[in-house]
Amino acid sequence: MIDGSIPIDIRLVIAIATIFIAGVAKGVTGMGLPVAGVPILVALYGDLRLVLLTTILATALSDIPMLYRFRKNYREASILTGFLICGLIGIVIGTRILLFVKVSILSAVLAAVVIAFILVSWFGKVPTMNRVLASRVGPLIGLACGVIQGSAGASGPIVTTYLVSSQLTRDGFLFSINLIFFVLDWTQFTSLQQLHLTTPAIWASSLGVVVLVFAGMGVGFTIQKRIDDTIFKRAVLVMLACAAAGLVVRALRG
Repeated sequence: MIDGSIPIDIRLVIAIATIFIAGVAKGVTGMGLPVAGVPILVALYGDLRLVLLTTILATALSDIPMLYRFRKNYREASILTGFLICGLIGIVIGTRILLFVKVSILSAVLAAVVIAFILVSWFGKVPTMNRVLASRVGPLIGLACGVIQGSAGASGPIVTTYLVSSQLTRDGFLFSINLIFFVLDWTQFTSLQQLHLTTPAIWASSLGVVVLVFAGMGVGFTIQKRIDDTIFKRAVLVMLACAAAGLVVRALRG
């Protein structure tokens, strides 16, 4: 797999199903490949770098239709200005921290926080913030998310926790989370391309992933329109649980 070619075996069938389901999850909850796909693909093929190179194009492109679909709710994302600015600063800091702190330690801490939030949220005890407070604490949380993204590559759970607590509407949540992912994903895409590791085989695989993800998103959009807010929130928590499981595995592997 060094050249990016994908072996034709049972793993390919599982990978195709995983990518499609991740697309469905993206359409329903706003979270897709990084949470529901990448951990499984890494488990299948054992090469995080190759998985990221193969999936980052689909990950970044999938944010665009989500933003367009929920564009009418852009005003709700005004609370994210400070969050995004400080998040980019945090990414720079996080890359420095990565030199001194083990990713497994960061993953374990983050997993503990996410699991606690899931349990509190599931039983309806999640703390909430109004827009004013969410705007004020946004820069601090954005900085933390940037640090976590730069050092552990796993800011999604904290981003989601912040947005769920901000009392956004369902559509406002979906626009806001994809706005954040849009900035982070395209930054990561650009950074990976600068490494000059993408081969023709990887580009071909990437296009296949794009097709599968967008097909799954079409199904996800249909499902998302048919479920009520309670089921939607539970679906978001299930995705967070998947993220927490991935973090636990990463921590145990050291």
